[in-house]
Amino acid sequence: MENIQSSTHDTVNEIQKITEAITDVNTMIDNVAAAVEEQSASTREISENISQAATGIQEVTENVTQTAEVAGQIAQDISEVSSASDEMAEASNRITTSADDLKDLSGTLTEAVHQFKV
Repeated sequence: MENIQSSTHDTVNEIQKITEAITDVNTMIDNVAAAVEEQSASTREISENISQAATGIQEVTENVTQTAEVAGQIAQDISEVSSASDEMAEASNRITTSADDLKDLSGTLTEAVHQFKV
């Protein structure tokens, strides 16, 4: 009888050790599952951040392209204004020359008119 009780006691102790080992393994599995979940959440957040960064880069690229187009248009407008300014300077020189010619003609006419005074 003592042998059976001793054997039963040993068996119960072994079952308790197995139960503790299973509990430890379950705890480890729970810890691994929690770590995997945290890693998944971090991976999702990183993915979202990368997506947002890509969107931001695309917007910056579009803005740079638009700025380059506007800068090209401004350069063309400046060229046109410069050409118009050159044309106005030439016209101004012609007007000055014509005014000088008209002044000379006026002087000649004034002298001619003075000769006919009574």
